[in-house]
Amino acid sequence: YINLLLLLLLFASCSNNKLLFKNIPENLSIAMPEAIITNGDILDINIGSLNRESTLIFSQNSNHNNWSQNLDTRKIDGYLVDSSGNIDMPIIGIIKASGFTCFEFSEFLKISLKEYVLNPSVRTKILNFRVSILGEVSKPGTFNVINQNIALTELISSAGGFTNNADPSKVLIIRNANNEIETRYVDLTSYEFINSEYYFLKQNDEVYVRPDNASLAFDFGILRKIGSIALIATTLLLIFR
Repeated sequence: YINLLLLLLLFASCSNNKLLFKNIPENLSIAMPEAIITNGDILDINIGSLNRESTLIFSQNSNHNNWSQNLDTRKIDGYLVDSSGNIDMPIIGIIKASGFTCFEFSEFLKISLKEYVLNPSVRTKILNFRVSILGEVSKPGTFNVINQNIALTELISSAGGFTNNADPSKVLIIRNANNEIETRYVDLTSYEFINSEYYFLKQNDEVYVRPDNASLAFDFGILRKIGSIALIATTLLLIFR
């Protein structure tokens, strides 16, 4: 009976943490942020104009307009943002990229191009925007994000959802921002998480879903130890009764 009681108490405490976004209010709205270019990003920069010959020097390959091109090939041909936050472009030379959104950088690049190209149009995309998830999800792995925007809940859904052993009240996010690593635990059982800066993930974020207390108890043999203690206590009671 002692074992059963302790087991039920342990599972009851864990089950309270399985419900996501408790007491979420109606009409809650949040702005979807734009991706910010950071060091280590690979940029696909598409420059166009009425005079196509004037933009060829800036294109990394002749098939740059083929958006169905293999993603890995496009990464090889892309512009790498170095550790100083810059890229090196033909003719223009070193230009700052880190800290801009893709739209802001495109507008900034237009100004530098006007000396060489008449009425340029610029489209910028991050080619290596990806996030990873491991731990208590059905399909852990790394996911490429084509539209450069993904919420943590969408990533969990893409990974097949939580396993039965997951603890959504303490999910770890590891973020690499311009060569600085930061970590943060978030509680998906509280709707307040939706308003945090970690609801939408950034490129190269890593997510770890830890097991709940019941799973940890089994893994580390706590319940087995409790069972042994209970057995000894029961034996002593029978002897000295």
